[in-house]
Amino acid sequence: MKSLYRILAMLCVFPGSCVAQQAVRLSLSQAIAMATSPNGNASVQLANAAAQVAGAHLAYAHSLLLPLIEASVGESNLTRNLAAEGFNFPTGVPNFTIPAQVGPFNNFDARVTMTQNVFDLSALHRARGLRANLDAAKANVNLHRELSAAQVAHDYLVALRADSSMEAAQAAINESEALLKTAQDRADTGKAPELEVTRAKLTLLADQRKLSAAQNDSVQAKLHLLEDLGLSYATELQLADHLTFATDDVPDVEAAVATAFQSRPELQENRERKVEAHANDIANRDGWLPVVTGYGDVGPLDGVVTHTVGVSARITVFDGGRRGAERAETTAMVRESEIRERDLRRKIELEVRSAHAALKAAAAQAVESQMALKLSGDELAEAQRRFEAGVIGNSEVVEAQTRSAQAQDDLIGVLFNWNQARVDLAEATGTASTLSMR
Repeated sequence: MKSLYRILAMLCVFPGSCVAQQAVRLSLSQAIAMATSPNGNASVQLANAAAQVAGAHLAYAHSLLLPLIEASVGESNLTRNLAAEGFNFPTGVPNFTIPAQVGPFNNFDARVTMTQNVFDLSALHRARGLRANLDAAKANVNLHRELSAAQVAHDYLVALRADSSMEAAQAAINESEALLKTAQDRADTGKAPELEVTRAKLTLLADQRKLSAAQNDSVQAKLHLLEDLGLSYATELQLADHLTFATDDVPDVEAAVATAFQSRPELQENRERKVEAHANDIANRDGWLPVVTGYGDVGPLDGVVTHTVGVSARITVFDGGRRGAERAETTAMVRESEIRERDLRRKIELEVRSAHAALKAAAAQAVESQMALKLSGDELAEAQRRFEAGVIGNSEVVEAQTRSAQAQDDLIGVLFNWNQARVDLAEATGTASTLSMR
């Protein structure tokens, strides 16, 4: 695992280097882990960035609840026009008048100032709302991780199906080449007409066309997979897994629904949005309460230490209806979250039950397709024995090969459907990021 991630890291850092030409062997679980990592799929990265922004907003809100301490130091040289400032009245003291101006004189002041909100329920509830907003952003990250995992799993299965089709087409070519050689030998010795050779050549050409199509499908599927993983398109991928099927891999539908209600990140995000809206609603309600602030400063002023200590209370007397409008908005948002949660639960249950039904149907089809492949293989083997014994021509062998190839294609399609149904069920239950081939 560590060596794999080292290679992939080099591919990401040097996408145009020779390292990008090395083959990377990748399992489904490894592909999902790469796509859902913090530096994986672009949507996951964006969701993580949004969560970081929400965390910064929460940290700022918390800072408003803590004391603000500032320090200042300054020295100035001043001249004041006292007459212009209103000090031009008689003093009533004989032979003493207020001078028209004073200065210049120096003024040195060094001071430490502290301000602290002593009582502000509205700010406290808004901070709780921002905490819920952060939790909602984290749930949104999980949502994008699940979506990315499901997309990667789908593209991985498409690539597996293409590789399986390539293997089946190559096996059919090998059989067709053997059939052509036998037909050519029989024609050379006069034991069979040239029609058998022509028929064998046509069969071989058809199999070669299927192989070419499967090879193109594999290239296209792996390009999509590289896009999901954010790797260089020059990377050669080798898939470590194979299309599999297990009859006992169908969970109980009620248990799956319960898992979905607990794990689906959409529900978690909506719950946190509801908590955020409720906290903001309370904050707006408490906005009519007074905000009590304590403040003070201390420092030397021209050699004399001076200080100020005080408490102030601020209350909103009239705001033109702004707070009432804000309360109406947050109350509607709480109601909206409640409606959305009910709707989400119904949709999620529908997705789970639909995916579960598709999984059961695919399981039955897989059993039938495996049986059909076995029977077609037996038919082909019998036809080949009869052909080699000279009892029949190769037309029956060609027909048996066609049916066997079709049965193989059908099984590949059914296995793909089975595994895709597993992906759909995992996505519906919110567990796509834990998927692996069994």
